[in-house]
Amino acid sequence: MEVRSSTQVVKYKIIAALIFGIGFISLFLLLLRILISTPLSIPLSIFLVPGGMLIAILSRSRESNLALLVPVANALIYSGVVYVAVSIFWRNTSIATMQRVIARLAPPVAILLVLVCIPAFNPLWPRGMHELKRQETGLESALPLGMELNQSRAVLLSKGIQFREEAESSGGVVLEREDLKLAAAAGERVLSARFQTDASMFPCGYDMEIVLLFGRDDKLKQRYVHRLRVCP
Repeated sequence: MEVRSSTQVVKYKIIAALIFGIGFISLFLLLLRILISTPLSIPLSIFLVPGGMLIAILSRSRESNLALLVPVANALIYSGVVYVAVSIFWRNTSIATMQRVIARLAPPVAILLVLVCIPAFNPLWPRGMHELKRQETGLESALPLGMELNQSRAVLLSKGIQFREEAESSGGVVLEREDLKLAAAAGERVLSARFQTDASMFPCGYDMEIVLLFGRDDKLKQRYVHRLRVCP
């Protein structure tokens, strides 16, 4: 009978720790959402580091909705910490006490959890990523290979994109990325632009980068239209 009672106490401690962990992370995310545009958001983000490191280990993807798993991982980690603390400092607590704790914690934590499930209240929720993809695809379609230089200028201007134009006198590499290398020969022309977008995936935002390389015949020879992740 005593063994059964002890097992039930452990069960209630685990439940209470999980509720506390979920409540802590939910409250933290709501606070972070309020302070997202202030300098305090960066030091506050340290509370997301444990779960962020765990997700980074489990996934090699840098741009995915796995960022939404960060609060889940943190909730589990902080729940474990709370359980250890309760087991050490509240070792002789009774089942009735743990039930009262759970009953008092559950309603407010449920409200906090519902709030952080709303994208507008959750700073980790990706914003504008679908629009960013459409913008990227739309620019590629509007700037097909073989397009005339004057037409390309007109397309960029029609979209409100400010660009820089340079004529290569001696040639050389004009752009080098992990997946692409653009090299211009003497006499070729380069149009380049970079602008901020509304897309973000905490804590990073996204710029759009455009590099267009035209041959001596003033036709689009190579292009680079791609999002650029910008992190603090």
